[in-house]
Amino acid sequence: MRILSARVLRAHRLRELGRVEAVVMLLVKAEGRPQPYETRILTSAPAQAPGAAPLRDRLVASAKLLHAMQAPASGFRGRRAA
Repeated sequence: MRILSARVLRAHRLRELGRVEAVVMLLVKAEGRPQPYETRILTSAPAQAPGAAPLRDRLVASAKLLHAMQAPASGFRGRRAA
């Protein structure tokens, strides 16, 4: 799976929690699919993170991770609990 494009949409700050919530649009090219597809992921990141990457990068990274966890495994099977 390759991420061809990522865009942050509809971001807003959650003041009580100190986080920013956003919808991130990913354009994904999966190995088994001939055409790329678009997916939108709701994610959040801390509003202030001293020494960390910029907010946009943290939101996009979180969305990529969430998408990878939701996507069906392609050829790789994780360990199953006993």
